[in-house]
Amino acid sequence: MVFVDTDVLSIFAKIQRLSLLFAVFHQDQLNIATAVENEIKIASAKGFHFAHEIIELKTQGHIRTHSTTSADQKFMRSLPQTLDAGERESMALCKRLKTILVSNERRVRHHCNANRIACINLAHILRAFWELKILTQTDVRQVIAEIETKDNLKFRTIEPIFK
Repeated sequence: MVFVDTDVLSIFAKIQRLSLLFAVFHQDQLNIATAVENEIKIASAKGFHFAHEIIELKTQGHIRTHSTTSADQKFMRSLPQTLDAGERESMALCKRLKTILVSNERRVRHHCNANRIACINLAHILRAFWELKILTQTDVRQVIAEIETKDNLKFRTIEPIFK
């Protein structure tokens, strides 16, 4: 089981390659927290096209929403308020369910490490694409170029992805 944060979902939706997330995790269903779903709905209501594809996958049952428990909410209160609701809920769910959180936020990874929550980021995913032979290294470089163009995300360096 894998939980995906809004940032990673939106990155792959913007480049119209959400299918790669399913492939890299060998899953036909990804999981999100209720607050992540709410963030996607807000983006959709504001007219962001990328959110529509995510909502469609949820409608088709390929993205499943999970609610937090009272124990999860207690853990969430111990996390800094500088983390958004989707990040806190996702971390709480992953801690309780002992599963992986996919987030590209450095501060999320920091708090995951501090709380012994497995967390992977975009660079890990990009590396896995070619290691698992889902894409060639050339194709991964193209994905990176698309992310930089369509999501306005700039990579400091991409070479560690290919070592």
